[in-house]
Amino acid sequence: MSLFSKWLKVLIFGVMIMALLAACSGGTPKKEEVTASIKKILPVNFEVLEINKLKDIPGLCEVVVKVDKQPVVFYIDNKAKYVVSGSIVAVDTKQNLTLETQKKFAQK
Repeated sequence: MSLFSKWLKVLIFGVMIMALLAACSGGTPKKEEVTASIKKILPVNFEVLEINKLKDIPGLCEVVVKVDKQPVVFYIDNKAKYVVSGSIVAVDTKQNLTLETQKKFAQK
C-alpha cells in the first residue's frame, strides 16, 4: 500500500468522524419550529425571545418566551419534537440554570 493511499484512508476516516459528530450534535431549531411546537402545548399568546444551545447538555436548547411580559423558560430538543418544562440544576454547583435565565430576562 502506498503512502498516498494510507493518507487518503486517514483523511476519509477523519471526514466521516467529523460528519458523524456534526449529525449527532444537531443544530439549534429555527424560531418558527420552536414557536409551532410550543404553541401546541401553551394555549396563550407568547413571543420567543431567545433560543440557545446548552453547552453541557448535547441536543438540548434553552428557549425563553415572553408571556404577559413575564419570561418563561422551556427546553427543547434540536429537532423541536420534545419540550421540557421545569428547572435544570447543575448538580456540582447546585446552580439553578433556569432561575438564572428567568432573572436575567426579568431585569430587561
